[in-house]
Amino acid sequence: MATNVKDSRRIVGQGTGSYSSGVMLKTLVAVLLAGGLTAALTRPDVSAARHFFPLALHNTWTHEVKFSGGDYHYFMTETVTRDDFALAQAVSYVVEEEYEPLTDRAPRARSTVAYFRKDGFLHRYPWLDSEDGRIWDTALGAGVERLLPSPFTGAVEWQVATRTHAWPMDGGQRMRAAASARLDPTEVRVPAGRFRDCLRVETTAVNSFLDPAGEAVDFTLFYVEWYARGVGLVKATSSGGEGTPIKSVTELVSYNVRPPRR
Repeated sequence: MATNVKDSRRIVGQGTGSYSSGVMLKTLVAVLLAGGLTAALTRPDVSAARHFFPLALHNTWTHEVKFSGGDYHYFMTETVTRDDFALAQAVSYVVEEEYEPLTDRAPRARSTVAYFRKDGFLHRYPWLDSEDGRIWDTALGAGVERLLPSPFTGAVEWQVATRTHAWPMDGGQRMRAAASARLDPTEVRVPAGRFRDCLRVETTAVNSFLDPAGEAVDFTLFYVEWYARGVGLVKATSSGGEGTPIKSVTELVSYNVRPPRR
């Protein structure tokens, strides 16, 4: 049976952590690490090309996620299952995320998130759960992640702050992040193809929590994500900062997208 990645008490008990996303992968990366974690040049559909993360009903992406050390290795498949979900902020797209473990230590997991566009950004709301077609707010955290500028009109910087009440069990975890986005002319090569002029999003996130002894612990993770026009997330990496070893790599394996209706 799949583990809901928001039930991080259960996951931590298995020696692992919770979700990685955008796209997209920040929570999985942070919790796993804190707990111990060729094709021709692709030409996207021009009608979707103004979007670096095209959201439409039934769009799907499959990424391969590898963590250093080799213990945690996944296929992650994201599917847009609804385009009319009402949140307090806006009408949202619901995305179901399924994680297929490729190693013995990587648990099977799933997650439900929502995306909406507002005030010039694509936002991600990670605190949902779902079962048998029902969707509800778990109240396991607070805050909405501003994922990337939408529409992108030029280099920009912004702040992000979220808090989870689920992990660690004693006090939860707070994340404060500074992010920036710019166009990157470097070609990005992944199993799904080769992509140019991607939107490069860099995020420095400071994660704070109380350890079992009640001591405050901070750790910093540096994320780089590349989003291709008309496609979405094609590659992401995490590390302890520029110049440090890579902790995780996410690469797009396949996708099937169509233009958003709004």
